[in-house]
Amino acid sequence: MSWAVAFSIPSVSYRVFARKYRPQTFAEVVGQDHITRTLQNAVNANRLAQAYLFVGPRGIGKTSTARILAKALNCVNGPTSQPCGECDVCKEIAEGRNLDVIEIDGASNNGVENIRDLRDNAAYAPTRGPFKIYLIDEVHMLSTGAFNALLKTLEEPPAHVKFIFATTEAQKVPATITSRCQRFDLRRIPSDLIQKHLLYIAENEKITLDADAADAIAHGADGGLRDAESMLDQMVAFCGERITMNDVMDVFGFTPREVVANLAQALFAADAQAALGIVAMQSEAGKDLSRLTAELIGHLRDRLVAQACGGEIEIPQTKLLELIEHFGGAESAMKWVADKKLQLDVAVIKALHLLDETSLTDVIDALSGLCSGEVPAPRPARPLVPSRPVELRSPEPAPVPKAVEPKTPVSTPAPLPKVAEPTSAPKVLESRMDAPTSWEKIAAEFAKNSFIRFGWLRDGVFDRVEDGKGIVRFPVSAKDSASSIFMEQGVKDIESRFLKDLGKPLRIVFEFDDQLEPEIPEEIREEPAPAPALVAEVAAPAVPVDPMEDFLNDPLIEKALEIFKGTLQTQTI
Repeated sequence: MSWAVAFSIPSVSYRVFARKYRPQTFAEVVGQDHITRTLQNAVNANRLAQAYLFVGPRGIGKTSTARILAKALNCVNGPTSQPCGECDVCKEIAEGRNLDVIEIDGASNNGVENIRDLRDNAAYAPTRGPFKIYLIDEVHMLSTGAFNALLKTLEEPPAHVKFIFATTEAQKVPATITSRCQRFDLRRIPSDLIQKHLLYIAENEKITLDADAADAIAHGADGGLRDAESMLDQMVAFCGERITMNDVMDVFGFTPREVVANLAQALFAADAQAALGIVAMQSEAGKDLSRLTAELIGHLRDRLVAQACGGEIEIPQTKLLELIEHFGGAESAMKWVADKKLQLDVAVIKALHLLDETSLTDVIDALSGLCSGEVPAPRPARPLVPSRPVELRSPEPAPVPKAVEPKTPVSTPAPLPKVAEPTSAPKVLESRMDAPTSWEKIAAEFAKNSFIRFGWLRDGVFDRVEDGKGIVRFPVSAKDSASSIFMEQGVKDIESRFLKDLGKPLRIVFEFDDQLEPEIPEEIREEPAPAPALVAEVAAPAVPVDPMEDFLNDPLIEKALEIFKGTLQTQTI
């Protein structure tokens, strides 16, 4: 007795979009016009190289372009830049079963023996077409020995042999191989072209695809057309014939742009609760936190570019750069941790502390403002822009009015007509006090407030007034002190004091004279000149025994430590 069993094998007719809509001609290649035009012109002009190297990220058309080039060379109507796609040769190449077009996976055929077999078979003529074409995908996976075995054949192949290489990591291909090829760098495909292509597929497949949904898929594909087609295929399986923006967000874990903008704004406003709340909501909704971090970096980048182009400054550019670098490191770290939410929470908290830090420039500006008695206002929780010191007069200059009052009778209106004839003197003598006297008082006050930084001002001698400038002469030894970073603000403070004392603006200019010796302090000058020992005894207190101790007791330093709630640490070098 015999039994007959019949099996019914279902026909598999469905093809995914990535294969069904694979380009078959140069005109169908999306976003690589600079490549297709060059290859078409080369085929038409019969200027064919012996080897081509296609470089670029995944899913942008390297293998498809290589197959189209193979069809252009071996088409029954060719070589031609417009392969027919209808002949047996074109169909066999498109299906990957043509005997003259050998496709090799470089990852699994990377040994020396594989290249030796290739080299031996290359000597034989093609079976049907004019060329025997070797297409090696992921060529960077070949071993060093395999590359070396290929060198000679690649440089001087038989006339009927063409090599086409494709790789995603061109830096791993030896320079000796690259130099023997014509290299073509395929670019990431712009999002608008991917969106247009997806809408074209949806129209052909009778699918309703919202434009914003297509845009979301295009951005999620990150320049890869094959990834975008696969994502669209997945969405059709999930939604059916109608695909909306919300569906795309739910399936792939994308975060809406307004949520990313709200997260950035919460960081700028130092709102830790809002920022961490957004992260928690996105995590509970099943969103991809790595992608959220990447989109946040992109948003910060857009803010930086907008500010650089003259847009509104919400936060200093230096802080934006620091945030981009900070979240870039966090995104990289997320690839290796299981709890991505914890990593992002920590990154957000560190970002808030980063924004709250005071730069060295802000500290120097604040300390410079203290030189004239200006005290910065207490900082808020976190200022969006560097705050300027609020001007408050220090109580130390309290004796100043007493010094001004005796001079008042000298500057009464009566004498003014008598001194109105000189060229520049009238502007000075109309004031409540003359310039030399004012300089002596200002220099004494500045030296008293900070002996180390401004004590050298006592060595200056007010010389003259020229064209609205007050010329103060110093010995050459004071030149280094005058070039200090603190003197830019110090000079402004001195000029403001002159304006108060003289009643007229006066620009202060320092001159240095190698013939001018430092002036002896007044308290020493009043003493009889006699004994050097006595002079030394009087001058001793003016010179600090321990510079560090004098520095720590400086009123400016004490005030700075109070404002910034800091401490001083000494280090021996």
